[in-house]
Amino acid sequence: MQVSSVRPLQGWLAVGLLTLSGFAAAGPAAEREAEQLLNVIGLDEQLEGMFTQMVDIQLQRDPSMQPFRGVMLEFFARHFSFASLKPELVKIYAESFTEQELREINAFYSTPTGRKTIELMPELMLKGGEIGEARVRANIGELQAMIAAELARLEAAQANPNPQP
Repeated sequence: MQVSSVRPLQGWLAVGLLTLSGFAAAGPAAEREAEQLLNVIGLDEQLEGMFTQMVDIQLQRDPSMQPFRGVMLEFFARHFSFASLKPELVKIYAESFTEQELREINAFYSTPTGRKTIELMPELMLKGGEIGEARVRANIGELQAMIAAELARLEAAQANPNPQP
């Protein structure tokens, strides 16, 4: 076999091994690490708090829905509880990270800095969202002008579907 014919074979072998290693990452050991990660980060408590907060925000936006708060919370508890989502979340993490990576992530979140990260993350995300919302409000005129210009362009294109070059 010549060297030139071995190189493509090596390439295909490497692709095959990488593909197989991706499947191996989603094995039982990775799933155990993923499950541990969900427990370490306290996702069960976070989900409950997140859905309660989401319902309360919706009720602030639309107070007429206030009588249905209990129903909405019951719906989320039934369909978005940690117990109902856990198998799918474990699978997602086990497919996205190797067992070793999950072990390293678990180790980090078990440190004081990792626990602080978990504790502060919702607040940081909220503050980041507020920054984004303020940016949109500050520049809404520009966005409206861009939309109006695009609408005019689309209407012109529709009115004259066959423009001359």
